[in-house]
Amino acid sequence: MSEVIEQVIKQLKSRSSIVVHAEPEEYLDYLWPIIDDIIPHPEEGSPRAIIVCANNEDARHIEEYFQKAAKVKDLTVDLVVEKGNKLKQRNDLFDGTEIIVGTTRRVCEMYFQNGFNIKKLKLFIVLCMDDQMRAGQKGFVARLAESLPKCKHILFARNSNDERMISYLEEFLVSYSTVDLSE
Repeated sequence: MSEVIEQVIKQLKSRSSIVVHAEPEEYLDYLWPIIDDIIPHPEEGSPRAIIVCANNEDARHIEEYFQKAAKVKDLTVDLVVEKGNKLKQRNDLFDGTEIIVGTTRRVCEMYFQNGFNIKKLKLFIVLCMDDQMRAGQKGFVARLAESLPKCKHILFARNSNDERMISYLEEFLVSYSTVDLSE
């Protein structure tokens, strides 16, 4: 494991939230090692990680990658996107999964309408926070983050100097640290 990933995991274990500044093409390099460390083995019951993406394509790409990586550990991964069969997605979640990957809007909708069990949830990860804000997803992200106070929050974003994003994050992230991976 690289020093950078070890630094992120160390900070995540000591705080409830972390904001990671990196380019979107780098996310996969960091995501799986973090999940692998926090979720070491499969368990029955509720999901243990929720990853929200800005759009369907990103969610499908992340889910496809995680399906391959999760096979080694026998973890289950489910996709929850807007362009999909809502009933099938809901049933998949109720059948049990360790990792939920989806679009912010659909994950929020499924969570608040169907109330899937989150007792064992350890990670809430938001990818492309800058894109989420531009797409008008701020309310969904904040609503999910505020309703999941007992888990760790990781937000990935490109721009580390955006005043609007910093003030927005301070609305729902109580104590967070920042790691800049784009250097």
